[in-house]
Amino acid sequence: MDRKGGVEMAIGECGVCGEWRSGNAFPSGNKRTDGTTPHDNFVCWRCQQEARELQTMDRAVNEYWKRRGGVRRVA
Repeated sequence: MDRKGGVEMAIGECGVCGEWRSGNAFPSGNKRTDGTTPHDNFVCWRCQQEARELQTMDRAVNEYWKRRGGVRRVA
């Protein structure tokens, strides 16, 4: 861990883009025998932001189509 400006920051190789940046580690979903999950999926903040933006757009598109009533075909 690196200390910068009084805030502890994790530096690691991003599992998405492969660059070394600051970010967060997420549980892998692989359970150990003792029932815990390892924090080995490191994702940098830039990739996290891109994922959040995609989720927001996906929610907006889904809401649009839900309110519109779906696609209607004209025969």
